[in-house]
Amino acid sequence: MDMLDVFIIAVATITAIAFKVFLYKRIQKWMDQDLIKGLAEGNSSKHAYLNHELQRLTLDKTPRRTLHEALTESAKHYTSKKE
Repeated sequence: MDMLDVFIIAVATITAIAFKVFLYKRIQKWMDQDLIKGLAEGNSSKHAYLNHELQRLTLDKTPRRTLHEALTESAKHYTSKKE
């Protein structure tokens, strides 16, 4: 193998890994937004509140495995506040 072959393989591999990371992050965002839509139940102010909570939890570096539980608890807290 000459250097051009190695270069092509390296570029293709790096590009594939970068695409997979991008796609993985994008799917995580879609999942979070889908959860927020479900928890908001069509209420636009609750949707905005949950988006704000998601940003806060992300800035606080909440572990991914507890993020959905925290959003669900925030949704319950929001409904009890409004009643």
